Amino acid sequence: MDIRTLAVADLPACSDLAESRSWPREPPKWTLLHETGTVFGIDAPDGHGLAASCVLVPFDGVASISMVLVAPRYERRGLGRAITAHAIAAAGDRIVWLHASKYGLPLYESMGFVADGGCQGHAGTFADDGGPAASPGSPSDVFPLDLAAQGVDRRPFLERLGKPFVVDGGFAFGTDIGHVTVIGPVVAETEEQARALIRGVARSAPGAVRVDPDFRFPGLIGWVRERGLVPTAPAPRLVLGGRSLPGDWTLRFAPFTRAVG
Repeated sequence: MDIRTLAVADLPACSDLAESRSWPREPPKWTLLHETGTVFGIDAPDGHGLAASCVLVPFDGVASISMVLVAPRYERRGLGRAITAHAIAAAGDRIVWLHASKYGLPLYESMGFVADGGCQGHAGTFADDGGPAASPGSPSDVFPLDLAAQGVDRRPFLERLGKPFVVDGGFAFGTDIGHVTVIGPVVAETEEQARALIRGVARSAPGAVRVDPDFRFPGLIGWVRERGLVPTAPAPRLVLGGRSLPGDWTLRFAPFTRAVG
């Protein structure tokens, strides 16, 4: 089984693979993950695209695994386990974490991943409640705030997300990933700040938005649902070996996406 590092030219095949699993096509997100991490793939033996994919994004002593996809015609052949193990090996001694679907959860638990919270996606048209909103700021405003929240330097990643919205002690980005504007990461000191950040991004978005509030903030989850955003499947977060993630979790109201915190 040949697992290789994918190049830019392979990214359309990644979108094809995602579509085969009823995931949306998200070329901008695949490009972002390729630029900030490593995309692994297994070529389909029948010569048609990819049989499997996986992404590893490292930040200092932490690394996330995401986009673990297997083409339906190659299910139950161990490809998901093999490509995930390959990414874990590439991560070295970093703390490795991921968000799991209900289908992937048993696999990851069998590989030594331990539950550590999670998030739930919410998407749709934002029904504005007229509350206070964050204002656009500079990427340099967010670097120390993100470092405090995450415990690792993620500057190269943040610089690719565009223009942030900021409040005193918090920020959020709005990033077009191809079919929706993702609101995240949302870093704030209070839930009211998180709401202001979400409002600021949503008011500037041209269409549908998505935000994935952390399970630890049920008030925020209830609020985004009141604003018309529809919940998708929950995504438990798991950490390999049950190790502790760095940073201050009380500041992390929502990740960028399930792919990157």
